[in-house]
Amino acid sequence: MSVLGKLHGLLLKTESLILVTLLLSMILIAVVQILLRNFFGGGLLWADAYTRTCVLWVALLGAMIAGRQQDHIAIEVLLQYLPSHKKGLAKRISYFLTGLVCFAAAWFSTGFVLQEYHYGGKAFAEIPSWWCEAIIPFAFAVIALRYSIAAFMPHKHPL
Repeated sequence: MSVLGKLHGLLLKTESLILVTLLLSMILIAVVQILLRNFFGGGLLWADAYTRTCVLWVALLGAMIAGRQQDHIAIEVLLQYLPSHKKGLAKRISYFLTGLVCFAAAWFSTGFVLQEYHYGGKAFAEIPSWWCEAIIPFAFAVIALRYSIAAFMPHKHPL
């Protein structure tokens, strides 16, 4: 296996590991928060903000994984009416347009994160808001790259 292939495999495993770790930590913090509120009359001040941030990260990491497996939600109403020899081209066009939209989302969300950086707000526990939001342009850029590559590949291939 090439160095690039090994790096790609490492990135895929890292992506999945981060997703699982965040999901488990989010569940753990939520359970601890419920127990603390019900039995001790209080909770962790930062837990709700942490959980909201984890939901954002889990959603976008999940979207990245769905994009790598090309298991995204798709409306393929027109695809069923196309002749089979044109379905491949239609999917490639769809992948290309998905990549284009995701590149635009990455571009504009980068502007949003930069504004948050300059604003200097805190999300929770002295963690800057922009750190928590940085997943937005990153995830959209990864999804855009995956679909753009898939648009030019001759067959379905997990990215």
